[in-house]
Amino acid sequence: MTVAGVLLGADLVLLPFHRYSVDLKVEEFGIDVPSFRIDVTGIQDPYKVFGIAALVVVIGMVVHILTARVTAAVPPPGQLHLVAGSVVLGLVAAKMLANHDFLGIGAWLGLALALGVAYGGFVLGQEASAGSGTAITSG
Repeated sequence: MTVAGVLLGADLVLLPFHRYSVDLKVEEFGIDVPSFRIDVTGIQDPYKVFGIAALVVVIGMVVHILTARVTAAVPPPGQLHLVAGSVVLGLVAAKMLANHDFLGIGAWLGLALALGVAYGGFVLGQEASAGSGTAITSG
């Protein structure tokens, strides 16, 4: 879960979530029009609030897991990561669905990594409930 969270954070910040490009092939008519391409990351418009919120939640999840491993003063993840993982998946999916035109590789990779984060949160929630004697049933 930690690896998927770090990779999702890097994906939201570095890889193009949307790729807009214009390349007009009008040279045969004697017109020279420059082509251009704009790459937009997951924390930029359109709908940057979804990307920023997903980044904040996933950073919180990763920091919580790492500090819980290092010091005993921080409580174990428990059910918190079950909900937080689902929230991250929902935010990334909402960003994709809000503007699903011109999606780049970062959007599809981000969705796969968000699924990994959600699954990791589910596993952590199962481990926490198995330790306390209650089980979460899926289905």
